[in-house]
Amino acid sequence: MSSGGTRTGHRARRQNLLMAAMVVPLVLFIVFIFLWPVARFLWLAVDNSDMSANLSRTFAAIGDWRPADGPPPEPVLAALVEDLAEARANGRDGILAQLVNQRLVGTRYLVIKTAKAASEGKFDMRPVGEALLAAHSGWNNPALWTELIRASGAVTDYYLLGSLDLQRSANGGIERVPADQAVFLDALLRTVWISIVVTVICAVLAIPLAQAIVSAPPSWSRLLFALVLFPLWTSLLVRTVIWIIVLQKNGPVNAALVFTGLVPEPLTLIYTRFSLYIAMVQVLLPLMVLSLVSVMRRVPTSYMKAALSLGAPWITAWRRVQLPLIMPGILAGAAIVFVFALGYYITPTLVGGPGDQMISSYIAFYTNTTLNWGLAAALSVQLLLILLLAALLFWTARALTRRRGALA
Repeated sequence: MSSGGTRTGHRARRQNLLMAAMVVPLVLFIVFIFLWPVARFLWLAVDNSDMSANLSRTFAAIGDWRPADGPPPEPVLAALVEDLAEARANGRDGILAQLVNQRLVGTRYLVIKTAKAASEGKFDMRPVGEALLAAHSGWNNPALWTELIRASGAVTDYYLLGSLDLQRSANGGIERVPADQAVFLDALLRTVWISIVVTVICAVLAIPLAQAIVSAPPSWSRLLFALVLFPLWTSLLVRTVIWIIVLQKNGPVNAALVFTGLVPEPLTLIYTRFSLYIAMVQVLLPLMVLSLVSVMRRVPTSYMKAALSLGAPWITAWRRVQLPLIMPGILAGAAIVFVFALGYYITPTLVGGPGDQMISSYIAFYTNTTLNWGLAAALSVQLLLILLLAALLFWTARALTRRRGALA
């Protein structure tokens, strides 16, 4: 091998090593700062280690006993007292009480009081089971023990079923929760529907706006492009609050409607689905415009002129010539807008009505308020699955667009 070829090979290896050195920090950042925390949070949707670890003696003592067989036997209650005393000593009784209360509301203080009494040795004077039931009769509740037995494994489907408005029946089957408790499926369908509507509105508004930016003289094009970008430089919270001011009953929109006589009295515009659509479209429209402008700039104007010169009506020429060429930009912009809309939290919370809250509001509520991270993670799993489905549809539509373009 010649010296020139050797030097070329060394240079290529150095370039590859340099490229790897530049890429590795980015990969590590993505894995440890993004992927790992997300995966750890999503794992909480099935994680039951806190319950199984803190009640390990109790679950081992239960064996084949079931609530239908009668009151809890002495070995089970004695193991329960030991587990609660240890949980209290390790500072885990609060977490355990919260987990039990999630499965049977009203049992939190029962667990905490029992753990406190167990740590103080108040059940050592006579048979533990007798002393426990005498002091805290709630432990004789068959429903409580049924829930504890179902939660004895290291993993659980409790949160995933709950996020779908499902629960385990008395015989262990799966059934719908009562109608007055079913909220998550409606919220999920509402989230998907709002995201689709916002995406369609953004696409309809962005196409002529992007075409105007591309077709305008350079000075006007730069001005229009700056006006599109301007909202992106403003805080999302500020833009949302501005809509509250503009659309309220004594705001400028209602004042103009009443002044012109179009309506006899102010309309309820804020805290409605209408106000939610307006606010979300205003926030997300620039993202769709940017995607379309980048594609439209690469489409020669001579194509439309040629179609028109051959006698095609303008709408036919645009549909048969321009639309297929800008379809990649529409798909890319729709994917971006849909993904952002799907996870929106601030705007629906502030300008939407009680019936317009999206699934992100419930995730924030269970994460920050009730600290039910398992249910929050299960709802996040739903959003992730929807995103994966949307990605599949996007790539399918993109592949079909490319195939049609190749055939044409």
